[in-house]
Amino acid sequence: MAGKKDKAVVAVISGLTANQSAQITKEIMRAKEKYAPQSRGTIASGALSSVGALLQRGQKRIGGK
Repeated sequence: MAGKKDKAVVAVISGLTANQSAQITKEIMRAKEKYAPQSRGTIASGALSSVGALLQRGQKRIGGK
């Protein structure tokens, strides 16, 4: 058994260009599908000034049922 599934990851990475932000988003989505294909998640990217709002509302739901 892999252990209790009671952990989550939240990351805020600032100082990125639009292309860097898109690439990191894409890589996070790939990693999520590889390591936790049945889990649910939310990913968001946007302006640094709206980090709080991004975390609260999210933009893309990734995976899960």
